[in-house]
Amino acid sequence: MLDHSPRVFISYAQESEDHSAWVLALATRLRGGGITAVIDRYFPWVEKGWRTWMNEQIEQAEWVLVVCTDEYKRRFDGNTPAGSGRGVRWESQHITQALYDEKFSNRRFVPLLPPGGDEACIPFVLKDYRNFRLDEEYEALYRLLTDQPATPAPAVGEIRHLSPLPPPSPAKPAEPPAGQAAPWLEIANPYPGLAAFRPEESRFFFGREADTARVVERLEQSRFVSVVGRSGTGKSSLVAAGVVPALEKRAGRLTYLRFKPQSDPYRQLAEALDRALPEDRSPFGQSRADEIRQALASDPVQAVSEHLGALPAPVLLFADQFEELFTQTPPAAANRFRELIDALRGNDALYLVLTLRSEFMPRLADWLRAELFEASLLVLDSIHDEERLRAIIVRPAAASGVAVQPELLAELLPAARDMAGALPLLALTLAQLFARRDPLKGLTLQGYRDMGGLQKVVEQALAPIDRRIAGNPALADACERLFAELATVIDELPTRRTADVQRLRADAPLSALVDALRAQGLLADPDDRHVELAHETLLTHWPRLREWCGRYGEKLALRRQAELAASDWQKARASEKASGQPGSARRSDLLRWTWERQKPALEALLALHPHLTAQPDDDFANFVDTGITAWRSLESVLAEPLQSFLAPEPLRLLAELKSDATPHHRREEIGLRLNQMGDPRHGVGLDGKGLPDLAWVDIPAGQVTLETDPPETFVVHPFRIARYPITWRQYRAFLDAADGYRDPRWWDELKHEDQPGEERWSFANYPAIHVSWYDAVAFCRWLSDRLGLLGDEAIRLPTEWEWQWVAQAGAAAAEYPWHGEWNAMRANSYESGVGRTTAVGMYPLGAPAGWPVLDLAGNVWEWCANEYQAPASIAPSTDVSRVLRGGAWGRDPGYCRAAYRYGGAPGYRFSGVGFRVCRGSPIEPLRAAPAKSFSPSHARPAILLGPASACGAA
Repeated sequence: MLDHSPRVFISYAQESEDHSAWVLALATRLRGGGITAVIDRYFPWVEKGWRTWMNEQIEQAEWVLVVCTDEYKRRFDGNTPAGSGRGVRWESQHITQALYDEKFSNRRFVPLLPPGGDEACIPFVLKDYRNFRLDEEYEALYRLLTDQPATPAPAVGEIRHLSPLPPPSPAKPAEPPAGQAAPWLEIANPYPGLAAFRPEESRFFFGREADTARVVERLEQSRFVSVVGRSGTGKSSLVAAGVVPALEKRAGRLTYLRFKPQSDPYRQLAEALDRALPEDRSPFGQSRADEIRQALASDPVQAVSEHLGALPAPVLLFADQFEELFTQTPPAAANRFRELIDALRGNDALYLVLTLRSEFMPRLADWLRAELFEASLLVLDSIHDEERLRAIIVRPAAASGVAVQPELLAELLPAARDMAGALPLLALTLAQLFARRDPLKGLTLQGYRDMGGLQKVVEQALAPIDRRIAGNPALADACERLFAELATVIDELPTRRTADVQRLRADAPLSALVDALRAQGLLADPDDRHVELAHETLLTHWPRLREWCGRYGEKLALRRQAELAASDWQKARASEKASGQPGSARRSDLLRWTWERQKPALEALLALHPHLTAQPDDDFANFVDTGITAWRSLESVLAEPLQSFLAPEPLRLLAELKSDATPHHRREEIGLRLNQMGDPRHGVGLDGKGLPDLAWVDIPAGQVTLETDPPETFVVHPFRIARYPITWRQYRAFLDAADGYRDPRWWDELKHEDQPGEERWSFANYPAIHVSWYDAVAFCRWLSDRLGLLGDEAIRLPTEWEWQWVAQAGAAAAEYPWHGEWNAMRANSYESGVGRTTAVGMYPLGAPAGWPVLDLAGNVWEWCANEYQAPASIAPSTDVSRVLRGGAWGRDPGYCRAAYRYGGAPGYRFSGVGFRVCRGSPIEPLRAAPAKSFSPSHARPAILLGPASACGAA
């Protein structure tokens, strides 16, 4: 049993009046039982602000009782709206850090479940420890807190004296295992790692005594100092752990406020003030932080007088990482914030300190104006002298009773002295060394070398995380998104930025990365709503992040190039419009970027905005190009003239095709230009596996009458047909594949020529020609096999009744695929004058209504599966003519009619003959002549267009 009253702090969420009343009753019951229970409601005012007060209560308490509810867990995990649940969030950071420092050896954090509570409400870091259900387990809890076990150990009796035995032969005593020569003592790590020192850690802060005195002296003279220095000089630590305690000692008391500008400096300062003021328990209306923010923005002088005047004087206001005003705050807001700085400087009870990276000194000089900037400037240099470096290394460890091996000092001191920006790396190295210290020797040279030295400490700390990222594509993608939230590049200079933790928590892989980096001390929480990199040094010493910054900088440079080029283009267009001279638009056309430059610019812009996604759109489903996808995501957010300047060239070209006024030669030019840039359309190229990327169009059932003598009628079952004829790029995949054209499996019952047909007009997006019926069937068998199509589905040639059903627009029974009479502007026929094939899809108005199947009239004849003389017969055979449909580039309009039948020998290869494929049930051949009405069976066929083993179907 204890001989004193144990001190207990209760951590809970103020989620309802009933719950708060229950917690208050618990505290009252504990205090009535001799336990010094502490809750926030006992303190209407705290001088140092609630965050500092909570930290002190947790540090001073022998036990911390964590009242676990669903709302408490949400706040503990940071999954509540901004501005709510700050107290729990602060306590969660302290509890998690304390457990981490103690290697999750829990000596004082006790989960409590109120009546009706569920263990699922216990935060993850406390799940493995015993919890108490109240009120039924109150007595067990009381026993724990007062050290009164339910089963006390019995008294130890006297030791019995035994007669000695003969001594055994002497043996050499066993050596104690390495590293276990002395018991391990749990000591708080005096080195902050990459994080800045806090005021409460000032007893471990050394090496900046003279600089602290300089800042304090300047503040007492002018009350405003701008501490400027390179990244890694320790500006934030100087103010927090040097200046704050020094001023507090001189003044006897000090109210300390710290904020960072981020994207909204008014909001950040308002929240700092809100945290320092007595807690606002009013549940109604606008939050106090919102009210303060509005007041600071609208009437700075009055707001400063009212809200800072409510705090105990003097007040030190610390604007940390002030470069954020120029990197994250919108310029207009940054300019207005200058008025608030003037109002703050006019308050006699206020000391104002800001810290800034030296690279942004010219911007601060312009913003403050030269006279004030020069008066406030205090430059902080790097530390290179060995005396101060020795103090930084040795004295924190000495204050903790831990030695530093002289051999380590001999190697570490010159390394730190000679390296630019070494302080953060030194701090991280020392924190890691302290965590791995030898129980007897303390910080050792061997431990330092095992870590890879000063240069490699960041890589070593991140090695486990890097391995997980490298082995997990989803995590690697999340890492790219996380970098985009935490870093940016300004004027080729990598710099940090803060990220909304709630948004990161909504993404599971991002949340996992945040937890892993925070556990290593590589992320910091500037407030309860944000997270940031612990130090800028990570931007240059974490290879993965350094490489990302390089790529990101290149993307920013490309954006700047695009913006400048768009501005020049806009000026040229305006000049041409004003001149009114014929043909004057030509110069602006030359200034406009082609797709080869537009595409990387659009991809770069999207990478700069990783959270933008394209909305589903049927038109854009017709493209398989990353540049088009980027444009779809960016189109609504790009401002002019950039939006018009980067409007994708392929889309502009394809839009020209949707008019009968576009001449044939222009359509040929557009097809060749699309081929030159890498045609982005879905259905003309290859997929990611190198197989033909086919755009399928679903066709419903129907009935077709063929122009045979006598006419014969066939039933059409639902199937899918390719939007375009097979292109050269797609056909070449078959010709070039090791298991393609030369594989005998696809040629059973077909004639197999040693060489494929001539590759004439073989642009990638042009239709494949000089293809025989045998070649086309073999292609279908090969592709069915490569796609793994089995059983009731195969890639095959369409029957002519299927082909005609599509070409006549189904039940409309149109003479041509389009409605009405022959239109020479809707097909590449003899009348076009082109004199050869064109790229597929150059006549979109020639498609049948409702079915976007192109090139059914003109361009190339298309092989069908069935025989010409006996239409119902589709069995593979040699030297039996097969049906060709659609006309070709050298034919008159009559040949392009939807119902026109043409026949050709199956081995026929010609410059006007290609093919289109469909996807559907394999068709069973008939042995007898068809009846007047014929419906092909969908039973399992005995013979397909080729053997089942060849086409991958059975």
